[in-house]
This record gives sequence, structure tokens and C-alpha cells, in this order.
Amino acid sequence: MSEGAQTEQAAALVTGAAQGIGLGIATALAQAGFRVLLSDVAGALAETEAATLRAAGHNVLAATLDVTDPDSWSHAVAIVQERFGRLDVLVNNAGISPRGTAESTDLALWDLTLAINLKGAWLGVRAALPLLKAARGVILNIGSTRASRQMPGLFSYGVSKAGLLGMTQQLAVEYLHDGVRSNMIAPGWVDTANERKLQARHGRPDFPAGVSNLTTPEQVGAAAVYLASPAARVINGVVLYLDSGLHAADDAGMVFFPDRAGLPFPQRIEEA
Repeated sequence: MSEGAQTEQAAALVTGAAQGIGLGIATALAQAGFRVLLSDVAGALAETEAATLRAAGHNVLAATLDVTDPDSWSHAVAIVQERFGRLDVLVNNAGISPRGTAESTDLALWDLTLAINLKGAWLGVRAALPLLKAARGVILNIGSTRASRQMPGLFSYGVSKAGLLGMTQQLAVEYLHDGVRSNMIAPGWVDTANERKLQARHGRPDFPAGVSNLTTPEQVGAAAVYLASPAARVINGVVLYLDSGLHAADDAGMVFFPDRAGLPFPQRIEEA
């Protein structure tokens, strides 16, 4: 993003922005002065959240976006071009995190996970690159500690996030001379409504009890604002971990496995 972009009302497109981490990112960007398109496969919910942000004085729009569909991407980018006239930040946040091993993951789940978490990001980059080049913009891929530190039971998810890390670095190299930067934000455990539902389905209705140093959607949003700012102009091809050091320590005790319920689980005091 150019030095003057923020005063020129820079624009961002955030996927999976109707709730959770995506909404945290979209809100932070809007509060920082960006015009934002909240996109989500749940378009009605995205519009509800956009209306709330507009009521607070922010310049935001909403759109239904299926990240696995090239035509859907074309439509979303066209909205940004028509309504904002530019695109400075593309945030590839939409994703799913199913459980399963190499044996228990079936072909349908593998295809779905890779389509949303990896192919969806590529389709977005491909659709948005002309506008991003014009603005010398920023690609932010929302990854995970599991992009580089794998964990049993997250086979398709871990592979997809590792692929997203590779894509992030490949884009940084390919578009360096176009002025387009590409970075990954890798949160650790984030306490969102969907994460609680997922954990409950897999035997842990008390999540996040026992997990310390949780990341919040607001913290992910603050990181996105920084990486999209002129202050981060020379940051390219990196992973910004927001996991309190989990990627270094890789404390598997922070995870609950229903089939290992008999094993000791470390007692921790959850951060306020």
C-alpha cells in the first residue's frame, strides 16, 4: 500500500467476515479508516454485521462469496472496483478446520478442506491481482500455528495451512517487483463461537478451559491493520505468529483428544 493510501480511503476485502476471526479483522480495518467489503458464504449474516459497522460510522459493504467459485470471486472483486475504485488489502480468512487422520479423512472432506482453505485463497489472489498491483497492495493469508507445527488429528487442515504458507511465500517472490506484498498471520487457539461448537462436537464442551494464552479476533485484526500499513512496507513473505510461543514450544497438552481422555491433562490458569 502506498504511503498516502490511508488518507485516500484505502479499501479491503475480507473473506469469512461474517463472524469470528474474519469479523474481527474487518472491524479492525474499518476502525483504522479502511473501506471494507465483508464477504462470506453466509451473505445475510455478513450484511447484518456490515449494517452494525455502518451504524457506527464506518464505510463498509457486504457480499455473498463462495471462495471455491471463480465466478463468485469475480463478482466480489467487481463490487470492490465499482464501489471503492481500488483494492489495497485482500484478506484470505475463510477456512474450515475438520478433524481426521490420513486414514479417517475421506476424499470428500479432503477435497472440501483444500478447496476452501487453499484453492479459495488462490482464486481470490488471481481475481484481485490487477487491483492489488494498481494499488501496490497487500495480501494477508490467515494461516495457523499448524502451518508449520503439525498435530495429530488435523490431517487435511494442517496440510492445507502448510500449503497456504507455501503460497504466501511464492506470492511474495513472484510479485515483489509489482509492489504487492504477501504475508501470513498465524493465530494459535482463538476463542470463537464456531471453535467452541467444533470442540464440543469432538468431546470438549468446556473449551477453552485448560487452554492458556488464547488469541482474540481483535488481536488478529490489530495484526492485520499493522501488516496493511505503510509501517510494514518492507515486511514480505513472513509468518506473524499470534500464538504466545506455541509454534516454538508446540505444547500438545493444550489440545484435548477424546480418545486419550485417560491421559493426564495439564492444569493451567486461563488468562483473563
